[in-house]
Amino acid sequence: MYRERTVGAVILAAGRSSRMGQGVNKVYREILGKPVLTHSIDTFLGSGIVDEMVLVFNEEEEDLLEEKVLGALDRDLSDIIVRRIPGGKKRQDSSRAGVRASETDYVCIHDGARPNFSSDLIVKLLDATVEHGAAFPGVKPVDTIRANNQGYAGATIDRDRHVKVQTPQCFRKDLHLNAINEAVETGRYFTDDAGIVMELGGVRPRVVEGERSNVKITTALDTRLIEVLISS
Repeated sequence: MYRERTVGAVILAAGRSSRMGQGVNKVYREILGKPVLTHSIDTFLGSGIVDEMVLVFNEEEEDLLEEKVLGALDRDLSDIIVRRIPGGKKRQDSSRAGVRASETDYVCIHDGARPNFSSDLIVKLLDATVEHGAAFPGVKPVDTIRANNQGYAGATIDRDRHVKVQTPQCFRKDLHLNAINEAVETGRYFTDDAGIVMELGGVRPRVVEGERSNVKITTALDTRLIEVLISS
């Protein structure tokens, strides 16, 4: 319970990990002796403010989820509701399935391939969501960003006006569900949930300062980086 409202964590773990190679979903690969997905689950459980967890998985990997992840958790799951929901073909389909299954007032949607974020970040996002209806973490780019104009240098982008978008992304559930339903009904697909709510929910999500260590695992190099970050 958070501010007299219920909170659900929707963790997306139905991806195919095509860029990682070897045909194994990256969320089931181990980092420091635990599957990637387990790290995310532990953080939400450790925050103490999650009433429900919805795990969106690939049906072909149900045994991995049950045995390698849920069967090996150190934390007790008896105090919260855990739902297992098959995902869809695209990220947006999986997100919708997870949110539809949730029965909480607020939802925090997280990519299972981001195992290194803090409980403090969840609290900051929920504080902003209570006030604004939607929030996501973003970090300012540190490199110079320049447009690529058919292989030639284009305009330099103002870094102060842009952020790199992360998850978890938190929303009032009814607001998110109405927006994502409209997206599906009109055949529109977005790369993240904040974009859906911004375009179709009539709400400008609040940008909360993200964490540079909240890296999404996409390649084998990312895995090694995460191991160093979690160990430090």
